Amino acid sequence: MRCPRCRAQLKPGSIYCHKCLQEIHWVPEYNTVETLMEKELRRKMQKDQEKSISHLKKYKLRGLIALAMTAVFICIFLCVNNSYLVQYSLARRAYEHGQYSRALEYVDKALIISPDKGKAVILLSQILNEQGDLLGAIKVLEGSLRDHKDSSEYYRQLITLYEEAGKQDKIKRLILGADFSGVREDLADYLCPDPQISLNTGVYDEEQRVSVEKKEGIRYYYTLDGSQPTKDSPLYQQPIFVGGGVTELYVMGENSYGITSDVLYRKYTVILEVPEAPEILPESGSYDRDANITVEVPDGFKAYYAFDEYPTEDSTEYTAPVKMPTGEHTFYAVLVGVNDKVSDVASQSYYLYY
Repeated sequence: MRCPRCRAQLKPGSIYCHKCLQEIHWVPEYNTVETLMEKELRRKMQKDQEKSISHLKKYKLRGLIALAMTAVFICIFLCVNNSYLVQYSLARRAYEHGQYSRALEYVDKALIISPDKGKAVILLSQILNEQGDLLGAIKVLEGSLRDHKDSSEYYRQLITLYEEAGKQDKIKRLILGADFSGVREDLADYLCPDPQISLNTGVYDEEQRVSVEKKEGIRYYYTLDGSQPTKDSPLYQQPIFVGGGVTELYVMGENSYGITSDVLYRKYTVILEVPEAPEILPESGSYDRDANITVEVPDGFKAYYAFDEYPTEDSTEYTAPVKMPTGEHTFYAVLVGVNDKVSDVASQSYYLYY
């Protein structure tokens, strides 16, 4: 028999429970219908309670799992939503719809996430340009050029802005200064090739006509007065006539982008007539100290000299001032052109005594 209070096993004949001191009445148990129903009801209640506890544990577990999954999804959403790709895509979409202020916000976020992304920098410059800040758009690209010096796309965007700003001179320097040969090759179409001039610098004995090879899409400007050509100089349209005397020719090309070539220079000396007698200095006279004799030699001529006799092409060629000899002497000189025409003889008489 067990204690009706604490259910401890009792010793036969015990009057009190040795654990809880409950008084014990030793009477036989009878399983009446009521007793059986009561026991069944308790069993069922206990079973339902255990089942409820089990379900509660399952629901708690499912709730925790759902909560954890929600947290994961939120983290993933935040990470994706704040990624460079998403921010750049949003900026591009806003830009294409003309929403430049919103596009600027998105592209700023994209650059904070990945400041070295060239496409985002290019998009930023495009947005600034659309907002009327052309100078700011140029500075954005110039400031990050070193980080994107291998990107032809980056260079092209900067060139587009230079064109719009009328800074064609910067385009040429930009391309020639590119560190990567691949970039220079990709952008070679922006450069203007140098003019091809038909006649080299030289001395000629007849009039000349100088041609500049024409190339599609290129204009050529030239000058004949020794000044550097500009876009206001004469436009080359037909061969240039070069007459007698000295002619200095400068030629510059300009392509469809407004970018100019290097300026090429040619000097032509055309001798058509017999040259005049050369000028000799100092003039004739008496001298009591050392002096040098000089001969003025025009371009395209050679001078020959001799003392006390007429010079020929076999005489000494004049290349530098000649020391005046002592005594009485006459200095003679002639000029010879490329057409072998010889000038009259010039002379000066000197009397040098110490």
